[in-house]
Amino acid sequence: MTTDELVALLTRANEAYRTGNPIIDDDTFDHIYLAELKKREPEHPYLDQVQPDTVGAGSSKIRHTEPMLSTDKAYNQEEVTAFVVRVQKAADAQEIPSADIRFRITPKLDGMAARYSDGILATRGNGQLGNDITRNIKRGLVMLEGEKAGVRENTGVGEIVIPEQYFNDVLADSFSHPRNFVTGLIGADNLSEEAKEAMQDGAVQFVPYSGLKASECDVEDLLADAEGLCEKIEKACIYPLDGSVIDVLNLELRIEMGATNHHHNWQIAKKSKGVTAVAEIEGITWRTGRTRRITPVLNVKTINLSGADISNVTGHNAGNVKNLNVGVGAHIEIVRSGEVIPKLLGVVKPGKDADIPDLCPACKAPAKMEKDFLVCQGETCVAQIEAQLQHFFNTLGNIDLFGPSTINTLVENDIRDLAAIYKLQASDFEGMGFGPKQSTNLVAQLERSRSEEVEDWRLLAAFGIHHLGKGDAKKLLAVYKLEALDQLTSEQLIEIPGFGEITAESIPKSIALHWLAMKTIIDLGFNLRKEEKFDVTESVITDQFIVFTGAMQSSRDDMKAAAQRLGANVQSAVNKKTNYLVIGEKVGAKKIEKAESLGTKVVTEAEYLVMIGAES
Repeated sequence: MTTDELVALLTRANEAYRTGNPIIDDDTFDHIYLAELKKREPEHPYLDQVQPDTVGAGSSKIRHTEPMLSTDKAYNQEEVTAFVVRVQKAADAQEIPSADIRFRITPKLDGMAARYSDGILATRGNGQLGNDITRNIKRGLVMLEGEKAGVRENTGVGEIVIPEQYFNDVLADSFSHPRNFVTGLIGADNLSEEAKEAMQDGAVQFVPYSGLKASECDVEDLLADAEGLCEKIEKACIYPLDGSVIDVLNLELRIEMGATNHHHNWQIAKKSKGVTAVAEIEGITWRTGRTRRITPVLNVKTINLSGADISNVTGHNAGNVKNLNVGVGAHIEIVRSGEVIPKLLGVVKPGKDADIPDLCPACKAPAKMEKDFLVCQGETCVAQIEAQLQHFFNTLGNIDLFGPSTINTLVENDIRDLAAIYKLQASDFEGMGFGPKQSTNLVAQLERSRSEEVEDWRLLAAFGIHHLGKGDAKKLLAVYKLEALDQLTSEQLIEIPGFGEITAESIPKSIALHWLAMKTIIDLGFNLRKEEKFDVTESVITDQFIVFTGAMQSSRDDMKAAAQRLGANVQSAVNKKTNYLVIGEKVGAKKIEKAESLGTKVVTEAEYLVMIGAES
């Protein structure tokens, strides 16, 4: 399975999961396929996006006031310990003693995430934009209360779930899992008899996370027995669970650790690991992906594991196959499979030396090792072309039907670039073997992708520019217009916080190389939602680099926004470029010493406000 096939599987499995018709279990999705992608390509764009749900897709869209992020995961004590170490490192930066760090453990509900605000209930969607499912309140969805600042309320982020005992007593004979039942009824136009009964019984409930029973602990407790602490809190919960959520309670640490586009760095979900078995390798199949990397699939003597017949196991990369000597005859340990390829955990007994191919299996161009990866040297590799097209439509996120099968048919008919695809008419699709209705639907989906609003940074990230995933595309378009990126220079890019020397050198060159094709697509008139920009007022901090730290009298976010409107470049951490470190209360001496050693001027919040003329 290539990386792009793996991402396609993850996407398909997630969509099935979100609509209540899972094709693989949670453990397999998380511990085999998602873990495999993390091992192959830790910076793959898929890992930096919130997994979308499609429930209520026919309803109106609701933009979340704050992004609804996913949660990073840990499966054992070692991974929880690594999380605690990251927290301690952030605490050191804030000079917070380890003994003062507090954690909260909360049950991780296995239902459907949603937000209730201003009388509107919306799904998580893609984290930025959800679907309005408020009608379910009138249908009988019970809105339970949580607690915020000591006040009981049913607003905020939570999960739509059904008590496990009710499911077992009433629904288990007809439905495979409580989550499947819930997601099915929430998105249904017409409720089934079972759904009507569950609604009437008050069994379908929106549970705010703030209303769940939680426990608190310190660093010592969490390092000693995370499993036991999580098990205790899970036993007390009446709803179906998918593990526990461990998050940091110290506000200053949450601010220090921040978040990615995918998850909060101060929070982690503790989940459990799967069942393992030993299999014998009979051969190796090599496949080429979007980045031209050629990945190995280990063909094993068929075994049955947890009810599934297993015949293929991912080998991760060529370096892994070579280093572990997982050739024919090797006995390997694998973890429980879902429907396609499980994960290799280790070698029990070495086999023959593994043969690393010299040619790309897709285009027969030379293949060479680049560190641990075997890379196709061909410029027109069919596998790469298909994967790039698939990446575009997956990342754009507002188009259906253009999956691997459709893309494969297009490429076989010599339709190999986006411009050619967007010119196709229904008759062209029919000529390639698609049915009349399917052809009409494909054209409609292409039109939908242009007319339905989509963030401009998604379109940019969809082009697959190396080093330019969704997060960095968003940062870039907050400063420069999409239509003018052909003029972008390395010097300009490196001035944007978050871009280093390597990416600043690589990205403009890659954009220039692909600009003609990019401009052709941009000019098709996509309905782009642009990052909010503002008029800059010339000031004493224009073009200066500034970091805000500590507890401020004013909102730190408001201060950052005001600084940007005055032309400043706001950074998240002090480096050699930083001109000013603006400090509030409870700032560690080490942070101040580091700033001064780099020549950064340290000013208090009051001094800063006087400097910019906000106070006299």
